[in-house]
Amino acid sequence: MTTIAFRAGIFAADSREFDGEAMALTEKLFRVKVRKSRREAIIATAGGTYLGMVFVDWYKRTGGTGDAPAILAQANLEEDFEVLVWDRGKLHAANHLCRLVPILDAFTAIGSGCAAALAAMHCGRSAYAAVQIAAKIDPYTGPPVRTMRVR
Repeated sequence: MTTIAFRAGIFAADSREFDGEAMALTEKLFRVKVRKSRREAIIATAGGTYLGMVFVDWYKRTGGTGDAPAILAQANLEEDFEVLVWDRGKLHAANHLCRLVPILDAFTAIGSGCAAALAAMHCGRSAYAAVQIAAKIDPYTGPPVRTMRVR
């Protein structure tokens, strides 16, 4: 899967991609322009990469409104994904149902290394450090850690 952490306006994500047979490096943080508006959103994807990218494309088109695309609504839950979305000054979580759920905590994490990342942030560590720590524990989380700051 992966580890994504968010704290103090900064997203941090590992870069490890594992498809069941091989590992590769991939991007997991996306700054997108929402169609027909001038606003930007940040989307961080964890889990099923291809379905996560369908979500990113859907969000760019719709701004998070409307029904989930059929391919996501009918997704195989064994390949499910999670996302964190920063839009209009607020943080949300979502999955294949494309229903945005507000996150009210000061920090959060998703993915296979989220428990380690959350523990690190409860001890005062940054989102970046939290993902680095998760990479020491979770075999599906690996360097390099990338960051993106909200504007």
